Amino acid sequence: MQSRKLSQLQHRSSYLSYMFILSRRFQRLCSTLRSLLWQRPKRKLVIRRLQRKQTTVRQAIPIRIASFNAALFSLAPAVPKDGSVTPLSGVSSKPKPKVSINLPENEISLAQNKQVSASDDSLFSFSSSNKVLAMNPMRSPLCFPANWFGDGGRSILDVLKEVDADVLALQDVKAEEEKDMKPLSEVAAALGMEFVFAESWAPEYGNAVLSKWPIKKWKVQRIHDDDDFRNVIKATVDVPFTGELNVYCTQLDHLDESWRMKQINAIFQSNDQQPHILAGGLNSLDSSDYSPERWNNIIKYYEELGKPTPRVEVTNFLKRKAYTDAKNFPGECEPVVMIAKGQNVQGTCKYGTRVDYILGSQGLPYSFVPGSYSVLSSKGTSDHHIVKVDVVGVINAKQKSKIRRKKLRQRVVVALTTCSSRGIWEVNS
Repeated sequence: MQSRKLSQLQHRSSYLSYMFILSRRFQRLCSTLRSLLWQRPKRKLVIRRLQRKQTTVRQAIPIRIASFNAALFSLAPAVPKDGSVTPLSGVSSKPKPKVSINLPENEISLAQNKQVSASDDSLFSFSSSNKVLAMNPMRSPLCFPANWFGDGGRSILDVLKEVDADVLALQDVKAEEEKDMKPLSEVAAALGMEFVFAESWAPEYGNAVLSKWPIKKWKVQRIHDDDDFRNVIKATVDVPFTGELNVYCTQLDHLDESWRMKQINAIFQSNDQQPHILAGGLNSLDSSDYSPERWNNIIKYYEELGKPTPRVEVTNFLKRKAYTDAKNFPGECEPVVMIAKGQNVQGTCKYGTRVDYILGSQGLPYSFVPGSYSVLSSKGTSDHHIVKVDVVGVINAKQKSKIRRKKLRQRVVVALTTCSSRGIWEVNS
């Protein structure tokens, strides 16, 4: 009996040992299979570029700025006399840039060649219709020989349409309040532009800023004091996708450089000084524009006219203030363009000298586009020509960092390959 029990115990022990061995082997097999099925690979970074349409970055669009002394709309009508004013459509194709500086010659060069004399009374006569100039001795006489006007019948609107500016700084314009600010309002409407106007040296005459985009705010500052009839109009334009553009339009005194210095200083002494484009008739010369011979000829001619000796304090002052001159970004001239002998710049007035400027102040968030500056002929509609230049927005370091982070989010997807029942999953950076 005892031997039977011992035999049963031995049998049961052998069975348990066998089952234990099978269980261990089964567990080992399961562990091996599990490790093969669930093995975790090393984490890796996968960079994928998104589709092109998602990575497109808006390019900076050039903004065309122009400055023009319209001569009170006295040499040519503001709009066609027949009243055929057609507003420009919202979308316009800009013509190929053209440079057509100066009429066939300028007064100083003609005088040097003895073709005209500064004392010739016939050059200083006014027509009966030109009452504004006849009653205003402060304004320099218009001394164009009759054969200089080859494009008769043109209006101010005609030449401004050809310029196709986005922002216009106009001086010596007329706007009659009792006539709904005509004729300036007619020009602005036909160009599809907003405008702001400030009376300057006489009622109904002054400076204006026109813009294809909304003018957010504007202010008129009288310079130099209450006894000074001139002013600077400061307008802030809201440029789409770019930001604000401050444009200061002014016309300084045309005779006295010391008075011009008081006026330009007054602009800087204002409390609302901001980075800006300064455009208009500074009526001061820049000696670097002319050779010594040309400069002496200019001085001599001014003396013959009884005008003050030309000075350069204003332009030197602006250079010290780190203004950037748009003329340093000249475009190509057409073969027919004539520049007075002895100067390296296109003239902007009847004397062939440069008195109209477009300048960028220090800290301006815009830069001039190389090859975009030129002086366009006013085609006999004024005793000044049109100065134009293109600018583009400048990105500062802070903006660059922000754009770089934005581009990274747009262009890069970080995919982490993980050990998961869901397989590969992706996370946007």
